[in-house]
Amino acid sequence: MKIGIYTGTIPPPVFITNLVNGLADKNNTVMVYGKASERNYKFSSSAVIQRKVPITKLGIILYSLYIHARLIIRRPNLYLAIAKMISQNSTNWIQFLNRSCRVFSPFLDNLDIFHIQWAKTLADYPEFIEQLDCPIILSLRGSHINYSPLANEHLANGYKKYFPKVSGFHAVSDSIARETEIYGADLRKITIIYPAVKRELINNKSIKKMNDSQKLLRIISVGRCHWIKGYTFALDAISILNNKGVPFHYTIIASGKDNENIHYQIHDLGLKESVTFINGLPHDEVIEALLESDLFLLPSLEEGISNAVLEAMALGVPVISTDCGGMGEVIRNGDNGYLVPSRDPNSMASAILNFINSDNNNKSKIVYNARETIIHNHLLSHQVDQFKSLYNSIV
Repeated sequence: MKIGIYTGTIPPPVFITNLVNGLADKNNTVMVYGKASERNYKFSSSAVIQRKVPITKLGIILYSLYIHARLIIRRPNLYLAIAKMISQNSTNWIQFLNRSCRVFSPFLDNLDIFHIQWAKTLADYPEFIEQLDCPIILSLRGSHINYSPLANEHLANGYKKYFPKVSGFHAVSDSIARETEIYGADLRKITIIYPAVKRELINNKSIKKMNDSQKLLRIISVGRCHWIKGYTFALDAISILNNKGVPFHYTIIASGKDNENIHYQIHDLGLKESVTFINGLPHDEVIEALLESDLFLLPSLEEGISNAVLEAMALGVPVISTDCGGMGEVIRNGDNGYLVPSRDPNSMASAILNFINSDNNNKSKIVYNARETIIHNHLLSHQVDQFKSLYNSIV
């Protein structure tokens, strides 16, 4: 099968990269579409073909001329229809060329199925849903469903217009799936496929030796810099621990520019000696940081399902998560992790204190059950098989 994966950027996030490689390893040809952010990036499988939008203006001009010429020669009527749509959605000539680079390539590749990874893409590039003649699968993930359309009326209207035309949906959680009904998605077309991790993470380390309550507790959060991730509530919880004299160190690994409020709150609460903020790390270094931690804290206000939580569970790091989005579909409170209400620093602090005071047998039970959850529900090999089944059912 020839599968098109529209990611927006190349390389894509780790969880999409894993899916692409996994599909290619199952004897599929996988075409990946997105703007290049690394010049010489290569996927691990040779069956992955990259269609990269250039970074420079000259590159965009040359690549655009090339794909315009190819589509004019091969499918002139389709070219005219798509070019008209691109022109209507562009405000100047460079935007027209840039948009052409993003849009034209999938029409030249004779795809069996086209999988758009981000819901916003469907509304931002209606050329795909209006003109592409192969089935389109749309992934439904956290922010693109949870809050972006609430703040963007144009996006919400785009969803309502185009969701009914999608051939099939992949949702990362049942919670996300149900939220799409208000935008016209047919629940009968939605397949729940949970996020997944590589089996190698489970074999990476044996069950962690738990710290005694007298030792420094190493707490970690991993995500991106955004208010929806709830770091301000986590820092308030950490401040409560600090005021109680609990020995701890809290590390936040979050990429992005929206971190001024985090730095201010760390300073304002007098937590500079106890909190480290890291503005993003390569994935392998994130894994190392997780392995060195005693407790993972997810303070989010909304989530689909956190990939970082799944990695922590696989690695043997106990998780305290807010009960938001699809997290309750993964974590069973007191069994394979801990759930607390969102926006509730006191509950977070209490859960951390309860964890500290819990005996090592109970902590080991949490770690064991978490790993069993990953093995049964969140392994990449199973996820790839589920996607293949979804594609086959649509095609």
